Amino acid sequence: MAQRDLTEPEHASVYQLLDAASDQFRAASQQQFTPGESTVRLKVNGGRVRLDQLPVTGVTSVTDDAGNSVDYTRNGMWLTVGCDSSRFLTVTYSHGGEVPPRVKNAVAEMVIRALVTPEEVMAGARSLTDSAGPISQTTAWSVRAPNSGLQMSESDLKLAASFRWQGGQVIVQAP
Repeated sequence: MAQRDLTEPEHASVYQLLDAASDQFRAASQQQFTPGESTVRLKVNGGRVRLDQLPVTGVTSVTDDAGNSVDYTRNGMWLTVGCDSSRFLTVTYSHGGEVPPRVKNAVAEMVIRALVTPEEVMAGARSLTDSAGPISQTTAWSVRAPNSGLQMSESDLKLAASFRWQGGQVIVQAP
């Protein structure tokens, strides 16, 4: 794609588009990426709990439903605890770091695609046809709501899915 300067309207909207594209990618990947802290209530399974946001940079507290502190050992995103599988724990932990370059690129490409999407398409046109002689122009309109132009491609969706936990969850219950 050839490089060009942004128009005034594009320049005014680019940061808003970046925020919206970032939100879409975070939702699809189920990851925050940037540094943050989460407090989550998790079920113990087989003496372990798994923390969702990666990378885990530290654990502030692990408590049971009565507010009692629970001893744990951490191995990456896993906490091993001395509790049976019928218990729930509340974990406060810090996570995130540098946003991976491939995520930054995917978000930037979403914005680029939105900026080059024709205005007619953003208004709801589903197809445009132009002819040269004897001059003709056809626009077919979609029955759906107008398109914001900000879309995740199939490769964006696959990349986002690669950040989600793929292991499933085994629930262990006492007899």
